[in-house]
Amino acid sequence: MKITYASGKVEKYFLDYKKMQKALPADWVRTIKKHMDRLRAADCFGDFLSLGLGKPEQLTGYAKIRYSLHVAPHIRLIIEPVASQDTVMICDEIEVKGVCDYHGDKENWYIP
Repeated sequence: MKITYASGKVEKYFLDYKKMQKALPADWVRTIKKHMDRLRAADCFGDFLSLGLGKPEQLTGYAKIRYSLHVAPHIRLIIEPVASQDTVMICDEIEVKGVCDYHGDKENWYIP
């Protein structure tokens, strides 16, 4: 699957896990790297969702479709499939938004 990033800042962290480790705890970085490796390996977003790894859940309250993957309690990797509601399962591109402390309506971004 093709992976893009919401901004250059997000891309710098996700392309250099040593840099990410300076901003986040090491166990979070390991989990994020596993999620990213699994996303890259999947042929389409539906394949990734069917595995259930990282407890993917669709987030509500956004204009576009967004999913979160568990990194630690309340810490989520936020991704956005580049697709419509009809094509989300066959989508082969996602955009990484970052890592945040997600509590429903409140978000505290660690990597925006």
